[in-house]
Amino acid sequence: MSLAAYRWEVRKLVRQKRTWVGLGAAVLYALAFVLALSLKKHAGIPPDIPLARQVTHSSVVLPLALLAFATFFGAPVIASLVAGDIVAAEDANNTLKMILTRSTGRGAIYVAKALAAATYGLALILVLFLTAIIGSTISWGLHGVTLLDGRPATAGRALVLAALAYATYLLPMAVLVSVAFFLSTATRNSAAAIVGTVIFALAFQGVAALPGLEGAKPYLLPQQFDAWEALFGQAGVSIGRAAWTCAVYALIPLVAGWAIFARRDVAGA
Repeated sequence: MSLAAYRWEVRKLVRQKRTWVGLGAAVLYALAFVLALSLKKHAGIPPDIPLARQVTHSSVVLPLALLAFATFFGAPVIASLVAGDIVAAEDANNTLKMILTRSTGRGAIYVAKALAAATYGLALILVLFLTAIIGSTISWGLHGVTLLDGRPATAGRALVLAALAYATYLLPMAVLVSVAFFLSTATRNSAAAIVGTVIFALAFQGVAALPGLEGAKPYLLPQQFDAWEALFGQAGVSIGRAAWTCAVYALIPLVAGWAIFARRDVAGA
């Protein structure tokens, strides 16, 4: 892959209003959690969320509750906001023809766009974590917690575990980014890519809720969003399983997207 192509794609993202709208939405999403809990304490936090009873006792717990809620409401939309636009926008602006006729190969361009979309996903997760941890630290301070298996964790260790939880969350997020990127390539329409990614996530949630699939549920995408709970002593979840499962889920749309992109008609792009 040409590093110049990747740097160019990142620079284009930095200049786009949509990029900053997504990051701003991530900040507001996290701040809303902090403000809501500051005013109403535990109200609105389901008791089955890990460490829910300690959510206002230490700043490291609220970011975890944010992850649990983002799985259903925030992640699909925010992840697809840019990933679903990164190829489709070139079609809408009629600039894809110019890009594909440059000396840089199609493979390098495709990989550069995919990595730029992944970089944006990483930036979103980082913004969510920093906003949540800073806001909740101001509200409740940084203190130790009791893990799900009863072990105590110092404030420093709990903070590291929370950061690792967000790093683990990047695994299923990569799947959503890959799906949005594929839909952006296949449909040539940003709105269709965003809506399609949300439908994809909701469909997986529906399948996971069906009876009789107990043996398959550990390998379905919704389960991978909970893999970070293993860091806090939750039984039945596995980060290793999430890593290879999400790799498979992400690879399929990326390969399918490349099959379309490689055959894109330059004259009609």
